This record gives sequence, structure tokens and C-alpha cells, in this order.
Amino acid sequence: MAELGDGVDNVGVGDIVVPTVRRPLNCDLPVDFCPVGHYLEHGIWGLHGHAAEYSVTDAKYLVRAPKEIVDIAVLTEPLSVVEKGIDMAMRIGQARFDWKPRSALILGAGPVGLLATMVLRLMGLSTVTIATRPPDSLKAKLVRELGGTYIDSAVEQISGEFDIVVEATGATQVINEGLRHIAPNGVYVLLGVYPSGGSLNNLGELMTNVVLNNKVIIGSVNAGIKHFEMALEHLRRAKEEFNNWPAKLITKRASLDNYQEAYTWTHDDIKTVLEITPT
Repeated sequence: MAELGDGVDNVGVGDIVVPTVRRPLNCDLPVDFCPVGHYLEHGIWGLHGHAAEYSVTDAKYLVRAPKEIVDIAVLTEPLSVVEKGIDMAMRIGQARFDWKPRSALILGAGPVGLLATMVLRLMGLSTVTIATRPPDSLKAKLVRELGGTYIDSAVEQISGEFDIVVEATGATQVINEGLRHIAPNGVYVLLGVYPSGGSLNNLGELMTNVVLNNKVIIGSVNAGIKHFEMALEHLRRAKEEFNNWPAKLITKRASLDNYQEAYTWTHDDIKTVLEITPT
């Protein structure tokens, strides 16, 4: 934080801060629940992003990062989306009865899928994460370092049912597979943004099963201050309890002068950080 306007007391000059993304536009709801057309988004819709030496935003949407995790605070925003989805799953489950989920299936091992695995392991759930990378890949190793089980979907099949299923691939064909593995009273969390088209085989049978077994399907794409704060706490815990595990998600760093390097990609790349030094 380089400079503050008048009346700001939630952050100070010199603080390391994380900005939330959305700003309300003619909407009185919490900003992350405003419908499409009633919010602006930094770097996405209607507002400049933060990929510059300096940027400006409303201070009330900033979250201070603890000093011990400033090196991994860049993971806060993607993790906040995970936090919101899982938090909603827990709240919905517990609103119906004294729901105590024990198992989770995570579809996808990109940044969001791996962060979801991290949160669910910190919560004590038995987790299975499935993706297309082989068992000796970095992503598979990171799942196992959390105490989770990794499945290579190219050669193995999922079996069983899970209290929480998290879809983190953004692939329409994967949604169908996830529906088949929700346990009775379970919650399916969709974290992808899906392309048009696609189809669900045996849709009637799947939806009847959802109805008869009290299953819930929810979506989450953005988060507010509360879930950013939850993300920072889980990053702190994961750094402490899992041997600095979050830092291993950052597989590449590039400077603003050499930003093209950030766009080169390999199968083991997870999260690339663009480092910007103020002039």
C-alpha cells in the first residue's frame, strides 16, 4: 500500500494487501451475489486490472495479508472462490440437519482443484482428486503431500460416493461424472465457467436421484471480504501444517518487462506469478 485517501482506517501505508475483484453497480446485495450486469470487476469488466506498478481501488475492498504469508498471498483470490463454494456447501448441508461430511471428490488438479483439496484436507475430510496427469506428475505429488488420494483419469475410474463433490475443470463432460458420485444428502459445488453446448446422458435418471436423495447443486464464481479472510487463514495454516505447501503451487515467476514468459505453458505448470516492482 503506497498511498491512502482521507478516512481510511482498515489498512495502512506499507501494508501488503489483497484487493477483492468485484464492485457493486446498482446492487444492494453483498457484491459477490450481485447478478450479472450489476457489478464491475477489476481487470475483467469495466475496471482496470492491477497488472501495473500502481493501481487504484476503494480501500474498503482491500484485505490485509499477514506478514508470514506475503510470499503466497497472491493465491488468495483463487482460493477465496474455493472458500465460498465449500462454505456454502457446509452451510446448506448443516441447515438441513447436523451434517458432518467425511469425504470429498475434487474433479481437476489445476490451481482451483488443488486449493480445494487443500481446504478440504485442512477440514479433516478424506479427499480424492482426479485429473489427467500421470501419478508421477507434480500435481499428483502435491495431492499426496496433503494426505489425499490422486487418480489418473486416463487409466483409472472413480468409485464410490462422496459427501462433497467439487467440479473445478470447467469441462461440461466432467459435470456428468460428478453427478454420479454425490452421496445421499451430499452437495455438488461447481467452480468452473462452462462453454456453451454439451449434453448430460441419462439426465432424467440423474435428476431423479438428486431429488430422491436430497442432494444439492450450487455454483460459486466470486467471493467477498469474508472468504478472502478465510483464504488467508487457510494459507497460513497450510504453510505451517503442510511444509509450506501453498508455495509449491507457484511454478513460475515472470517480470513485467518479460511478461511473455508468463504465457509459455507446460503440463506441470500450476500458477504463474507476474512480479511488478514499483518505479
